Amino acid sequence: MSIEEEISREIGELKDRISELDRKIEEINTKISKNISERDKTHDKMREIREKVKRLKEEKASLMEESRALRREVRELRQKLLNYVIEKRQLKGELKNLRLSMDVNRIKKRLDEIDLYLTSHRVSREEERKLFEEASKLEAMLIDYEKALKIHLSLNELSPQMEEVRRDLEEKRKRLESVTARLGQISMEMEALNNLYDNLKSEADRYHSSYIEAREERDRLEAERILAASRIYELYRLLR
Repeated sequence: MSIEEEISREIGELKDRISELDRKIEEINTKISKNISERDKTHDKMREIREKVKRLKEEKASLMEESRALRREVRELRQKLLNYVIEKRQLKGELKNLRLSMDVNRIKKRLDEIDLYLTSHRVSREEERKLFEEASKLEAMLIDYEKALKIHLSLNELSPQMEEVRRDLEEKRKRLESVTARLGQISMEMEALNNLYDNLKSEADRYHSSYIEAREERDRLEAERILAASRIYELYRLLR
């Protein structure tokens, strides 16, 4: 075989090799594009998750602050209600200890009778002493009646106040339960999102690694193609 024929044969083989390299490079470019696309899509999903987690963290911080305030308010309302209960019991105890054995109108009538009797009759010292003692007891009973009236008024005032505190306490407790439930839900959502994020990161890393490997393989094939093209150029120069 002549040198020209040998060169022509080598040029043909090199052209075939370049065609094969072009096919492989095209396949790798398709693979690279796919890996880049899938990696970028995965990164977009990861960004969405980070945004969701950020919003959940902000909501959690706000709810934690509200929860602390609600717990403090519940403690204060519970203590306030307890104070009302103690005060009411004390007032009822005071009311029970008062001497209220006679109708107040009868007491006043009897005091008037004693005053009239003392001013219109001459009485002995003994009788006067007995009447003064009776009047003192009756006046003490009137004082007890006045105390009883004040206690009744205080009890009547306490009842709506206690009811208002009870309503406030129940509202705060319900809101606290709702906030606590939402905080638990947020924790579960964040855990699920973090797990999903980790899985997506592993997936994105795989796509990126595959892209790097394919790019390195393409670079190697392109370098081989350049060498083959250079060799063809040299061979054509020899044929001239």
